[in-house]
Amino acid sequence: AADLAAVTEIGARRFAAGWSLAELGAELGRPDSIFLVVPQRGYALARVVEADCRLLDLAASADGGGLGRALLAALGLAAKSRGCEKISFEVSAANARALDFYGKAGAKVVGRRPKFYYDGSDAVLMDLDLR
Repeated sequence: AADLAAVTEIGARRFAAGWSLAELGAELGRPDSIFLVVPQRGYALARVVEADCRLLDLAASADGGGLGRALLAALGLAAKSRGCEKISFEVSAANARALDFYGKAGAKVVGRRPKFYYDGSDAVLMDLDLR
């Protein structure tokens, strides 16, 4: 429960509407979820769907210490151990920092959803190959 509270706090720092405790609890109760937490610093939350690991959220402290890269790498290992061949996710086209982060990690743009987010920005669909 303490980890869940820390995750909601980390998420709220990034988004006005982060994950609620109830939403996190429901997600963690799913057998297909992967949840990695570094207390007070970051987390990764994903769901396995056949050979696809769908990244729902990745948040790390913005100190540049490599925690985001470490969480993404650990998620890749966890996903591979469950038979996943890729991690798929979406990023707001307005979030240049996230697009740069995932691009440097090797993710490729595979599509776009126009005006997907509340602010009218497009969703950039990305895949990170785990093979």
